[in-house]
Amino acid sequence: RDVLGGKVSAWQDADGDMIETGLHIFFGAYPNMMNLFQELGIEDRLQWKAHRMTFAMPQLPGEFTSFDFPDGVPAPLNMAAAILGNTEMLSLLDKVRMVPGLLPMLLEGQPFIDAQDELSVKEFMDKYGMPETVNEEIFIAMAKALDF
Repeated sequence: RDVLGGKVSAWQDADGDMIETGLHIFFGAYPNMMNLFQELGIEDRLQWKAHRMTFAMPQLPGEFTSFDFPDGVPAPLNMAAAILGNTEMLSLLDKVRMVPGLLPMLLEGQPFIDAQDELSVKEFMDKYGMPETVNEEIFIAMAKALDF
């Protein structure tokens, strides 16, 4: 394909239809897919999995912990609830140290995120004083799971 985007890209085909590639699962945020399900009359038969990110705990081999995103809470507030609700992976101090980087995302939204575009995830975390445990135990694991 001659389009950018890798695993998550979208383009218009020769017939004018929008083509989307997603990861190995469907997210409710894929509007074209959701529209297709509605057009097919099958949206009421979808079985959505709980929005949960599960991580192996390196310091406790064989043990797992989850970040559970509550239903009915809009993003990105559901992420904040998931982080606050996890008591096994991040300490209270780790959570407090995440606030300077995450709060502007919640308050300012996309303009703040766009302004960070020149930074890598690690540079962003360093700039806002986020703890190394967040990088080592969460972001690296997520990147490996998504095969980036």
